[in-house]
Amino acid sequence: MKIRKLLENVVILRALHYKDIDVDGVEIDTGKPLKGKVFVCLKGGNVDSHTIADKALKAGAVALISEQELPFDVPIFVVKSTRRALALIAGNFYGNPAQKLNIVTVVGTNGKTSTTEILSHIFSYAGIKCAAIGTLGYKIGKDRVSGELTTPDPMELHRHLAEMYQAGVKCVFMEASAHAIFYDKLAGIKAKASILTNITQDHLDFFEDMDQYASVKLSYFTYENTALAVLNSDDEYALRILREPSVPVITYGLNNPSDVFAIDLGESEAGISFTVNAFDCIETILCPLHGTFNVYNIMAAISVAMYMGISLSVIKNALSQMEKIPGRYNVDYVNGIKTIIDYAHTPDGLENLLKDVKKSTTGKVITVFGCGGNRDRRKRPLMGKIASEYSDYVIITEDNPRYEKVSDISNEIKEGILADCLCESIEDRTEAIKRAFELASQGDTIVLAGKGHEAYIEKNGEKIPYSDSEVLQKSKE
Repeated sequence: MKIRKLLENVVILRALHYKDIDVDGVEIDTGKPLKGKVFVCLKGGNVDSHTIADKALKAGAVALISEQELPFDVPIFVVKSTRRALALIAGNFYGNPAQKLNIVTVVGTNGKTSTTEILSHIFSYAGIKCAAIGTLGYKIGKDRVSGELTTPDPMELHRHLAEMYQAGVKCVFMEASAHAIFYDKLAGIKAKASILTNITQDHLDFFEDMDQYASVKLSYFTYENTALAVLNSDDEYALRILREPSVPVITYGLNNPSDVFAIDLGESEAGISFTVNAFDCIETILCPLHGTFNVYNIMAAISVAMYMGISLSVIKNALSQMEKIPGRYNVDYVNGIKTIIDYAHTPDGLENLLKDVKKSTTGKVITVFGCGGNRDRRKRPLMGKIASEYSDYVIITEDNPRYEKVSDISNEIKEGILADCLCESIEDRTEAIKRAFELASQGDTIVLAGKGHEAYIEKNGEKIPYSDSEVLQKSKE
């Protein structure tokens, strides 16, 4: 590809030693093959690759994208933001597949994965070939492959979008993380619609406080990024957009006036039920998913699906055949004891989960959970308080301790545990689950929170194979 083609729509402040050379690709890592490629210099938390651009050139890079002039005799293109430039270049390199697809993005702290999965199911049921990108990886139809990040880096993202387009996909449902918004990974992609599920505490190890974290998420909802905002009217941060919308808005909710709302909520072992009023169309919804939070996720999906032309009657039938979402409120029974596996790893996520569990449990609620290491420490005592408020017994254990001691994380969680709740710490997660079964009786519910679909525990730089669901399966044997 000619470099002028690669740089289309990228605002160049200065071009040094310009030649319209042929390039074989784009790279940001000096440890990867660089021969014939353009190297993009990025500034990160601990690394500024402008300082190692010479290493990239020695490895075969033929041009540089930079935020400053550099002393090398190769084409150098100076831009205001190399991260934004990277996103635009990635789209150009793969033929801008996003422009050929109907893309729906989902922004929020909790519910992104479930909402994209629900949308994918509805559209597939309606006969529209679709794909999903997010925490669970990449999915086309029922075929899924794992991924590393909630929102992939631009080159990987556009490569997958190109593959999806070539496979005949029409719609893509994509999770947009706060980090992806902050780093401009989605620059150049204009969504057909964008959902805001909620904004609650998370990632304050990276973002200084809730206001900055919320501001980053809210900054996404501009006409440059999306044609429509689909907002949870019960979320306090969504109200900021509603007061001064810069794009057309559809709302959904339970408590405040909305375009899509639900009444007569019910729940049983078979799942959730409610009556939905969507743009004055009314249906009774029965869905095998669980939890009030999934009523919100379903309403968000209904809002988008109807906006994009799928009738509520078709949506109703699709939802009745919904399969469980990996690691999201997965209910099972082990020797007569009800168990729930859920990815809840934020204070709000854990509270929403345990509130619903408490209402539906006749006996004790036994919660097994931990908090990730080298992440937001401020949420640890908050989650301890929430776990103890809605549980009869709490077992604190490991959950991706990374480079921290599990005991140190557990002690910080314990600071929030209420005095009237029984609690103990067991570092090994498998042993913690065994202990939960020792304490449980018929009518009790064991909640395994935090790991969800994950098939590993990250410890000291290593991902050690582990799965909550596999531990439960072995408990049945």
